[in-house]
Amino acid sequence: MARAATVLVVLLGAALYATTTGTRQAAACSGPPGHEVMLSAKVILEGRVALVGPAESSDSVYTTHAMTFDVVRGYRGVEDGARVTATARIPIPGIPVMCPQFPQDIEGKYVIIGLFEDEDGEADLRADAWVMMFSADAPPETADRTYTEAVRLAELVADANPEAPLLTIDPAVVTCGERVTFRGTRFPAGEYAIRERWGSLLAVVQVGPGGEFEASATGPITGCGSPPGTLWTVAYSIFTVERPAVSASLGALVEVAGAELAPDIRTPIPAPAISASHTPAYCGQTVELSGSGFAPGERVTVQFNGETSGVTLSADGAGTFTVTRRIPLESCGGPLFEVSALQAEFAEFGFFATLATRYIERIETPPGPPDVGDSPGAARPADRTWAVLLGGFVMALSGSLVVLARRR
Repeated sequence: MARAATVLVVLLGAALYATTTGTRQAAACSGPPGHEVMLSAKVILEGRVALVGPAESSDSVYTTHAMTFDVVRGYRGVEDGARVTATARIPIPGIPVMCPQFPQDIEGKYVIIGLFEDEDGEADLRADAWVMMFSADAPPETADRTYTEAVRLAELVADANPEAPLLTIDPAVVTCGERVTFRGTRFPAGEYAIRERWGSLLAVVQVGPGGEFEASATGPITGCGSPPGTLWTVAYSIFTVERPAVSASLGALVEVAGAELAPDIRTPIPAPAISASHTPAYCGQTVELSGSGFAPGERVTVQFNGETSGVTLSADGAGTFTVTRRIPLESCGGPLFEVSALQAEFAEFGFFATLATRYIERIETPPGPPDVGDSPGAARPADRTWAVLLGGFVMALSGSLVVLARRR
């Protein structure tokens, strides 16, 4: 299965959509970005698709071809000017398949792409469309933003630019639940955040004029619980930190690096979760919130949507906690209340520090018996004052007529 395991995750995370003849970029999928998948590529190249051979095999969805590339620039595993051939699958027109896919007219295109070891097939290399970072009919101008960004990402993955920031990971083979150390060099002075794909923040570092830093964190979570022996590349990305106001956010991607996950130790990492004692609930109601699956002693901030700060606590030895909160007025603007458990040390990053989220359906008023009192909108007996007065008037009039009749 080897590196196909990483590809499998992409496919499982992607959304179904119909194949067309247009080029599909990896960003169209809901799985990992193409440049993170490219971390495990054996070859990364820029060049032209010189030839797409005839179909060698076919199933109900794809035809399999030999795809040959003339390399203009080799970023990893290949020299400039070389010719490389890989196996590629092209979807049969009109068949709905997972995204992204090679277009029917891929021959002659100018591309930036990663090629993987084809350990399950007869060919040495395999071409995958979701790591085709760029595709055009001709070599682009250097001012083309899409091309420029594709080149930047290929250089980040392959560490092909000797002047760009460089991230190294120690150990090179990481183990589920064990410490990982990150060392950076050549970084411009500033504040940066380190994040694992599908994970929360690992560290926030300040880099001085020397351009170096060192940080460590517990990890990873990617691939933990997968079958032993499968190969995984864990992606770690570094972003600039933006602070528009009192909050913080991730800015531009500055560097990305990968580490192989230890193949024989795949201890599952519990997924943090949060539950509520009442759902649905109404604004102002007091609810008990319970968390599980957290690291023992982990500092957690429990916060409702709309709040600028929440309640900070520590998980117990079993990784659980319980806290009672009153649903604040700031959270009452929509049909759902959202309560999140955030990494306390990074709570200002909001979404990027989220460990678990729970949605609670909102109701307008607390449940109870029908309101028959004097509150606004309460059901009341009909007002019959007018009927009593009218009845009295009719009775008085009738009495008067009887007296007059007797006098005659």
